[in-house]
Amino acid sequence: MEIKNKPTDDATLFAAIKAGRHELLSELYVAHRAAFVSYAQRQLYATETDAADCFQDAVIAFYKNVKSGRMTELTCTMRTYLFGIGRRLVYRRNKLRMREVPTDPDEGIGLGNDPTTDHDLSLLNRFEDDHRKALLAKALPLLGKKCQQVLTLFYYHRYPIESVQESLGFSSPGAVRIKKMRCLDKLKKLLVPPV
Repeated sequence: MEIKNKPTDDATLFAAIKAGRHELLSELYVAHRAAFVSYAQRQLYATETDAADCFQDAVIAFYKNVKSGRMTELTCTMRTYLFGIGRRLVYRRNKLRMREVPTDPDEGIGLGNDPTTDHDLSLLNRFEDDHRKALLAKALPLLGKKCQQVLTLFYYHRYPIESVQESLGFSSPGAVRIKKMRCLDKLKKLLVPPV
């Protein structure tokens, strides 16, 4: 079934979806699914099924953000936005997979994995993660607005360098890389003060 008056550019497509043209979501999904699955398999070590599931969830999240009013305008390309959400979902899924406990309770016994003698490493890891997050939350506001924006877009939202450049008005991708490097240096100094 062909959609009448199909938008050709991202801004028009975004406006149409925002206005209630839900049928365009499937067009959006089909247009970018194969590229995301290929990217996720090559770059993020995802299985084909996981990549496809995460991309579908990314399209759903995009739609929910638009309908709830959390996303009122498009600040990058539609593809960049969907890939950013999809990438985070793949990372989350990979992280969960690494934490999965084997279904066989005897699996790995004799290899230093005896549950009766080992400490609960997942609890220790969770504590370390929480501690690092608390330190980071205290240090980020001390960096300045531009550094916060660069690091948040690149590391938290997983924007590609080009999208960070476009979003924050940098002159080139190289300028973003230099700013990111300087901001990371500042952050490291805040997190690990000199002895």
